[in-house]
Amino acid sequence: MNYLPRVVDGLLTARLGSAGAVLIEGPKACGKTRTAEQQARSAVYLDRDDASLLALQIDPTLVLAGDPPQLVDEWQLDGT
Repeated sequence: MNYLPRVVDGLLTARLGSAGAVLIEGPKACGKTRTAEQQARSAVYLDRDDASLLALQIDPTLVLAGDPPQLVDEWQLDGT
């Protein structure tokens, strides 16, 4: 599936250039992950990867060791 550019892409680029992290919020299935994937150099999908979810609970640095900018998808699934 091809990515269709979104209005928010430029804003995300600007925010990533000036901040260590960017939170993308919105309704379910509106394209947040697809948008973030376009600029991420690494990604962790906590809703799809049980090992990463477990590692997050043990030592978050294990999950956050990817190349920046790193997409950490479904962060709210922290196991609590």
